[in-house]
Amino acid sequence: MKVFISYHRADTKARDHIEDLLKDNDITFYAVPKNVNFDGENHQHIKDTILQEMDGCDVILCIVGKDTYTRPHVDWELHEALKGDIKTRRGVLAVMLENRGDSKNNIDYATFPNRLEDNEDYIVIEQYASLQDRLKEALKEALDNSWNRDIQVNNRRPPMQLRQGKYFDIN
Repeated sequence: MKVFISYHRADTKARDHIEDLLKDNDITFYAVPKNVNFDGENHQHIKDTILQEMDGCDVILCIVGKDTYTRPHVDWELHEALKGDIKTRRGVLAVMLENRGDSKNNIDYATFPNRLEDNEDYIVIEQYASLQDRLKEALKEALDNSWNRDIQVNNRRPPMQLRQGKYFDIN
């Protein structure tokens, strides 16, 4: 299994911890390298580069912080993950950070990514605090969902519009 980590750069500390958990469990993963400098790049170029790296990934692990719902690139990654039928779609594990102030049992939908809400029956949701104990099980469940014909995805919502012009990393 290969995991793609989708996240907002403001949540890099959580990403680092999750990478350590994946390494400790011998799980192959990809996340945009920290030294990649997208400053001054066109947003479409960034999207294309990231989506190319998603090829070969089985599960998208989306780190859901307090501002993730506003990030067009995260939405594009989720849109790509949910495309197609069981032979092409990917599993989705949403990891909710404590900075959100809600929980997987009491989600604040005003700040929860719409595409995840649209697919609550398909995605697997875990709390960041419980991930160490539940990582392998949650990833397996997400992968199993991707192959389950009885679980449909709702990917009709158009992807968020990428910002115009160039990207400048101001978090």
